[in-house]
Amino acid sequence: MDPGYLFEAQLRREIVAGALLRSGEDVVVGVSGGGDSMALLAALRALPMRHDFPLRLHVAHLNHGLRGAASDRDAAFVEARAREWGLPVFVERSSELETESANLEARAREARARFFVRVAHATGARSVAVGHTLDDQAETVLHRLARGGGTRSLAAMDLRRADGLVRPLLRRRRVECVRYLADIGVGFVDDASNRDLRFTRNRIRRELLPLLSRELGVDVSERLAHLAADIRVDADLAEQHLAEILAAQPPGGLRVASVRDAGAAAGRLVHAWLIGLEHAPTRSQVEGLVEIARGAAPSAGLDLHRVRVERSYEILRCLPPGTPAPPPTGALGWTVPGAVDLASGWRLSAEASSPRAEFAGEVAGEVVVDAARLDGPLMVRTPRPGDRIRLRAGRRKLSEVFIDRKIPRADRARLAVVTRGADIVWVPGVAVAASVLPGDITERWMRLRAERVDCRHFGSVVENQVFRVRFG
Repeated sequence: MDPGYLFEAQLRREIVAGALLRSGEDVVVGVSGGGDSMALLAALRALPMRHDFPLRLHVAHLNHGLRGAASDRDAAFVEARAREWGLPVFVERSSELETESANLEARAREARARFFVRVAHATGARSVAVGHTLDDQAETVLHRLARGGGTRSLAAMDLRRADGLVRPLLRRRRVECVRYLADIGVGFVDDASNRDLRFTRNRIRRELLPLLSRELGVDVSERLAHLAADIRVDADLAEQHLAEILAAQPPGGLRVASVRDAGAAAGRLVHAWLIGLEHAPTRSQVEGLVEIARGAAPSAGLDLHRVRVERSYEILRCLPPGTPAPPPTGALGWTVPGAVDLASGWRLSAEASSPRAEFAGEVAGEVVVDAARLDGPLMVRTPRPGDRIRLRAGRRKLSEVFIDRKIPRADRARLAVVTRGADIVWVPGVAVAASVLPGDITERWMRLRAERVDCRHFGSVVENQVFRVRFG
């Protein structure tokens, strides 16, 4: 068999099985010059010639300049090999990193990712291929475990990311890559920084993994890589289930019952809900919201960064930054028959009506009242402390009616209240006073209606899908 043929054939099968690359496409290959990336470049170059899988390759190398002459040597090596093989090559020198800067490895990865994206845009490539191996996967799992990563974090690296980055060698060992290069007579450069034990990943690679394998008598790297693959499958299934739960929630809200029903996964559900709203909560904040959802108090809240989450009865909602304060309790005059337009976009109107056997109900947007009992001008204002309304069941505090109707505390101060003199006669969408309801001796009827100014009665524009009229 030709040298390297088996390595290349296995790579082709995995590319096709995982739909990592498409035959004939442009691919940017990130090449450091080390054994892994050089093996990837050589094998991808061989696919069109030896395995009937044509690709148009573009080589990309970012020289951070952190190792002085050694960094320049690596860049020159990659450029020379690419030109020897007739491949277009993009080499760029970056000076944005400093040797002693914090989290150097992570910042270097981010800089390379941005560079690869620029090269992909310049070449029209759909994918960027990098040389991460099974050994890199195992190191990543342990590294994230040490940092306290969650389930999705421990799934580590995927074969293909949504942004087009692919890892065709993720199931291959580092030693296989070096052996393949030896078989086909291709050299690579040795990065001395990979032996620098100041870096956590190097200590994991050179000390911890070999120690664990010796002590446990198993190939720990392989076991960890397989574990990451299993965790990824489980995490994907969990995320699909979470997405189904979140799709059934009210717009912008999360039902308290859904959090309770999630059991041990309640925190995952709350976290996913907030992430979907583009908020990034801490673990303690998530735990606090789960506690609020499981508690008995119908109203509670928790401040996150730049947002507050409020529980109003059976719903959790985010209050956006800059939520306006309740409007002043000034009143608007309303002459009936006639109409009054509120600043919130609602119109209240009153017109003569014929008698009917049924009326829409005390919480509807339309009620029929006894016109004779509505004599005199009406006023529209916001609720005030001590407000009371006389219902069929007796005189009650308006605040108690709000509680019975499960109106969120944040909404109450902005509701419209219609009064005649000192008496409350109607709170649109909430209640109508018994004193103005038609009786056996009613001779004239009047219909009171609340509707959006920009749509007809009960049209599609109803705030929060709940009929509650706001004053302002």
